[in-house]
Amino acid sequence: MAVAEAAQRIPHPLPAPWWRGKSGAAVLVVVAMLIAFLGWRNQGHWPAALTWNSVGPHLDRFQTWLSDNRNVPDPNLAFRAFNGLANFLDHLVAWSTRFFHWLTWAGTVVLGTLLVLRFGGRRAALGVLAAFASFAALGLWEESVETFSLMLAAVSLSLLVGVPLGVLAGRSSRFNRAVTPVLDAMQIIPAFAYLMPVVILFSVGPGAAVVTTMIYAVPPAIRITALGIRGVHPNTVEAATALGSTRWQVLTKVQLPLARRMLLLSVNQTILFALSMVVIAGLIGGQGLGDSVTNGLYTDPAMAIFAGAAIVIMAISLDRATEAMANRTDPAHRHLTADRSRQLRTYTAACAAAVGLTVVLGHVLNAGADWSRWTAQDWLRQYVQRGLDYVQNPSTFLFRDLTNPTGNFIVQHGIQPLRSFFIETPWPVTLIGLVLIAFLLSGLRPALIALVMLFVVGFVGEWTNAMDTFSQVLVATVLTVIVGFVLGVWAAENRYVSRALRPINDVLQTLPQLVYIIPFIYLMPVSGVPGIVASVLYAAPVMIRLVQRGIEGVSPETVEAATAYGATRLQVLLKVKIPLARDAIMLGVNQAIIMVLAVVVIGGLVGSGALGYEVAQGLQRNAFGLGVVASIAILALGITLDRVTQGRVRARTQA
Repeated sequence: MAVAEAAQRIPHPLPAPWWRGKSGAAVLVVVAMLIAFLGWRNQGHWPAALTWNSVGPHLDRFQTWLSDNRNVPDPNLAFRAFNGLANFLDHLVAWSTRFFHWLTWAGTVVLGTLLVLRFGGRRAALGVLAAFASFAALGLWEESVETFSLMLAAVSLSLLVGVPLGVLAGRSSRFNRAVTPVLDAMQIIPAFAYLMPVVILFSVGPGAAVVTTMIYAVPPAIRITALGIRGVHPNTVEAATALGSTRWQVLTKVQLPLARRMLLLSVNQTILFALSMVVIAGLIGGQGLGDSVTNGLYTDPAMAIFAGAAIVIMAISLDRATEAMANRTDPAHRHLTADRSRQLRTYTAACAAAVGLTVVLGHVLNAGADWSRWTAQDWLRQYVQRGLDYVQNPSTFLFRDLTNPTGNFIVQHGIQPLRSFFIETPWPVTLIGLVLIAFLLSGLRPALIALVMLFVVGFVGEWTNAMDTFSQVLVATVLTVIVGFVLGVWAAENRYVSRALRPINDVLQTLPQLVYIIPFIYLMPVSGVPGIVASVLYAAPVMIRLVQRGIEGVSPETVEAATAYGATRLQVLLKVKIPLARDAIMLGVNQAIIMVLAVVVIGGLVGSGALGYEVAQGLQRNAFGLGVVASIAILALGITLDRVTQGRVRARTQA
């Protein structure tokens, strides 16, 4: 009977072939665009009459006016507010850095290790201890402390803002609906799109870096906290209310304790998001490891690699430590007796005493300046330099037969043809074609959004650069979808593959965006290729996980019914599982394309050109107008890609 009922759930009749539906119509639109490209190429650039050429100079004058009025002895209220906030954030980071210096390097190591040991267990504590040792061995202790101080300030403020808003969103559906579009916008906008506006409002320095990091780190804090509050069973809340508890008592005595695991997960994700952004914030005076990476890219490759390695180690150790602390302190798995509780309090006091004793001894023995004796940077540098010389030597097998041919292939058969297609096709054809594709794939509203955003791109004079960036994003997205789809299906069908991919995906999802680019700058020095390959590595894990979960989420009864009708395993996969997992796959494509855009524009730092390069030049040359115009184009392109690829999924979800 169950098989018969499940058979009713199998789509019948089978969906029409793709060439008969809207996907086929989208292909016809692409064919029409290709015909226009072949017949009228280079005959219709974006017209000057529809371009606001003076937007850059206007923004430059605005920057000058803003700087002049912000730095006067008695600025008005608005400038005093911005100056006061920037100074507070600068001082907050400075206080945090001085605190770690006061602890001395020995006290910092003992504090971090014992804290994780107390709440996360021995394995996580050993990981933290190894991370501290690696920072010293790499000769980057001071930079690591600066980065951690900046991240600590940003995470603290992000949680201070995000957790209360998340609680409100979890308890109020109206507020949740209102705040969701804002969070969506904050998460789909690449970091490069708001670096320049933050700089002009808060100047260059740690304060601007904290604000930039908060924009990126607050959304996960709000979303996960809200999810935790909503995850508390309604019957539990109803029982507490029936017993006379007030709303505040329900929140503090029921919802927050039962949502503790999700709250700790929000801390974990906020830390990882903040660390990812802190690295990029090195471009605007964030100091620390991010500054070492961005400066080393141009002048000291070995230092860039060392700093990148330190960032990777910090990210992995923080991720594992916070995850272990969340698991160990989960109320669902903790059953403390009075004796056990007393033992833990004694253990905590002993750890605090050990930290205090270490700090005292550190000051007595002048340990604050002795960390440098542990560095192995000079010894490691010679091996790193040998490795760089090897991978960049044109006569080696790696460069001659693998990395260089792969990079050239991606450029010659991917980037260049698409760049020529989008740039040289008459702009009305490109604009109308992309809007029609958006309409066919996602509906009227996303198509209208795409129309407005693409017009904004042309209006600010960035049509050519935006099409260049779009071509790179498209190449990287195609590679990501191929890799993610194949591995996701394989992992869903084979538990051994799933187990093998899980730790790899965990590590890749932990690393900051900029770190992915560093090795490929030297492995594949062809222009544009490092950003594309790095974006594939950054986005593929999300695609793999969503495809895997979508296929695994297909009802077993449905699969059983298809098998009972004689379908082979391959037919079940192609005719049942993949079609029914379509929403999850499309969500994976949506997330992949947004993540690809974020990394591709960062590739502008290392020669990828287009919009990312203009933002980098605006930051490095203090060309505010140039950077903001490119940021506006990145913002418009990001919104377009997000709405186009997620329109149908959202419509079905809301339905």
